[in-house]
Amino acid sequence: MSTSAPAPTVTPTATTTAGSTGATPTSPPPAAPAPSATCFDTSMVGDTTVAGYLARLPGAARIVDPGIFMDLDGLHLDTTTDRRPCGPVTVRITRFTVRLSHTGSGTVTRPSYSYSPLDTAEVTVGPANGVAPGSAPPATSHCSGVLSVVQLGAPVKDTELPQRLDLVTPSPAPTGPYHQNVKVTGERQVAAGLALPADAATC
Repeated sequence: MSTSAPAPTVTPTATTTAGSTGATPTSPPPAAPAPSATCFDTSMVGDTTVAGYLARLPGAARIVDPGIFMDLDGLHLDTTTDRRPCGPVTVRITRFTVRLSHTGSGTVTRPSYSYSPLDTAEVTVGPANGVAPGSAPPATSHCSGVLSVVQLGAPVKDTELPQRLDLVTPSPAPTGPYHQNVKVTGERQVAAGLALPADAATC
């Protein structure tokens, strides 16, 4: 009686030869790309939208701080990388002289002020954090400060100026010019700041 030879054993290998139709091992999926920083494309929207975006920018250090603001050095952009504009943004700074005085008599007085137009400048801010060149307010003088209003589009009108300035004197009393942020409410207004002389409290 004859017996059949056992079937040969085939050992699978990881290599394939040309013309092979067998299954090939699958390659691992490519690594996901590292997340990249995003930005806001201001070139695709109108002035009102850009102004709203800039006015709501959070500060880089704390979200409660503004990401764009005025001080004695000028207009600052200081926000997180993913919130910055994708390119430079041109804004208009309209400046007004603020003449300071006090009304009342004796020890009961209150500060008062009046505005007069000073000048208008266009400056570029962003995309990197820093101070916009040419945005610093002019020097203050005796009993005369400078209000700078940052806006997109047409210059600020008198009717759009803040109706009330809270003239808060720092403590201890300043020995030189100082600065206060001013709240703005106009549709295309972004920020405002008031540069004051050291003697503002005694005018």
